[in-house]
Amino acid sequence: MKATHWRRSRLGKYLRHLPRAKHVRGTWLHRRLGDRLFHSELWHPTRRRFAGGMAVGAFFALMPAPFQMLAAGLIAYFTRVNVPAAIAATWISNPLTFPLCVYAQYRLGCLILGHGPSAVPTHDIIELLKKAPLPFLVGVFPAAAILSLIVYPLTLLLWDLFTSRARSRRALREQMEMQLSERGTQTGATGKDKPPGKIDGL
Repeated sequence: MKATHWRRSRLGKYLRHLPRAKHVRGTWLHRRLGDRLFHSELWHPTRRRFAGGMAVGAFFALMPAPFQMLAAGLIAYFTRVNVPAAIAATWISNPLTFPLCVYAQYRLGCLILGHGPSAVPTHDIIELLKKAPLPFLVGVFPAAAILSLIVYPLTLLLWDLFTSRARSRRALREQMEMQLSERGTQTGATGKDKPPGKIDGL
């Protein structure tokens, strides 16, 4: 999708809120990595690079470690996928979804280890991690990988859906503009055909 097209599309309403290159310019990352950090392929959203960035961000969203956005951005840089998408996707894990993510990782770890969940109440996530940390730690990487594998094709699907609708709306708008232009041309030609000084109704 061309830059002028995605900015006008409905998808562009969301993409324009992602981090931009100007937010990183002049920072220590810029000084460390140089101007290679600002190659257009890393910042301009294209179908596969954007989906790749979302998959990288989704993976780091489930990592129980600080600096998730920084790690996702660096991996996106080295794998040449969309950096803003990778940074934004780390927010899949947020204060609202964090308990659900932790519990899903814990249950997956229990499944891998082959034993049932702890008797600790599931609504107390902190106590659950204190009493049974091993299942959670075992489930971290598999859960992150599964989420990443789900997010990549899902992003491709949503991208195609948004862009196809944008093309349809653009084609309809161009068709309507063409019809209005043709009507204006016909109206002008009809006015020119009338004899000079001729008054209608006389």
